[in-house]
Amino acid sequence: MIDVFLLISLFFYSSYILFIIIGLFKHTIIDSTPSTDLPKVSVIIAARNEQENLPALIKDLTKQKYPLDKLEVIIINDRSTDKTSEILKKASKNYYFIKHLNIIEKSSKMTPKKHALNEGILISSGKIIISTDADCRVGKEWVLNMTNNTVKSDGISIGFSKIKADTIFEQYQLIDFLGIITVNTGAAGWGKFWSGTGQNLAYFKKDYEKINGFEPVKNELSGDDMYLVQAITKIKNGFVNIDPKSYVETKALKTLKEFLNQRIRWASNSKKNFNKNTLFFSFLLSSFSINLLILISLILNKNWLYVFFIKSIFEVIVLFLGARLFNTKLDFITFFIWAIFQPIYIPFVAIMGLRNKFIWKP
Repeated sequence: MIDVFLLISLFFYSSYILFIIIGLFKHTIIDSTPSTDLPKVSVIIAARNEQENLPALIKDLTKQKYPLDKLEVIIINDRSTDKTSEILKKASKNYYFIKHLNIIEKSSKMTPKKHALNEGILISSGKIIISTDADCRVGKEWVLNMTNNTVKSDGISIGFSKIKADTIFEQYQLIDFLGIITVNTGAAGWGKFWSGTGQNLAYFKKDYEKINGFEPVKNELSGDDMYLVQAITKIKNGFVNIDPKSYVETKALKTLKEFLNQRIRWASNSKKNFNKNTLFFSFLLSSFSINLLILISLILNKNWLYVFFIKSIFEVIVLFLGARLFNTKLDFITFFIWAIFQPIYIPFVAIMGLRNKFIWKP
């Protein structure tokens, strides 16, 4: 009986993967030549105890090839207890286009990060909102490219975020994150916008206001990026920006505990798609099912190897195409390690996510 379930799960999972693969060939790069009339842009960043990361990001933002009279950077200091406030005061003093906002107490009406981002957006004067995280690095043409992409696509621009990886553990995170982004990119090729990363998003402020900001999800701890992508693409267009000038780079997590906690937090958002995005939820369910069944078959000493092999072939194709699309190098030894752990990792993270077993910044 387990063999029958394995074959059924393989059929559904493979069908979704083929859907993703075909979708990856449906993407184009928007003409990067900027219009002569560039809009005012507000870069919004929420920061909590980011003294180690902020100086590098601020340096990147001061080097943007964008008219400074049309650029404002708003960094929200969300109750930091380190030197974040001092760093932001100095940056605001040295650069007139950098502003900072201090949040002293936790909001009783909205969860912390959404509250911080919302406060920054409310005081922003830009036509376009671009968001990233305090631990990211951006190129000189990041603002220009993301803005151009947003204006010409007339919707939300979903940018790529690459993990800086040197060690095997960091390479593992790179592959895992690339897989998540590639799956979303493949779905977007069919006009199905499942999610994005808050490390690299750009959208019109008026569209944020149309969806009533974060108010509909004000009590949810995470998932602000998924919500923005899904909500805005219901009223406007969406576009995955694959231009290298739009990429951001982020640090890998330092420990396995941090990595699992982050993935469990992300997985906790999956249940929200049961009614809101059936196709996305079905894909997540197929991934969970095939990995769980492979694990059960392994424990019961059943014939599971052929399913694992076929599944891994499909996944390496997706990752190869994603790596080519986003100019990322894959370490195939690390991929082999990643593939071996998937049948344990996916069910564990999914179950813990459904139970909300993660820790978030208080």
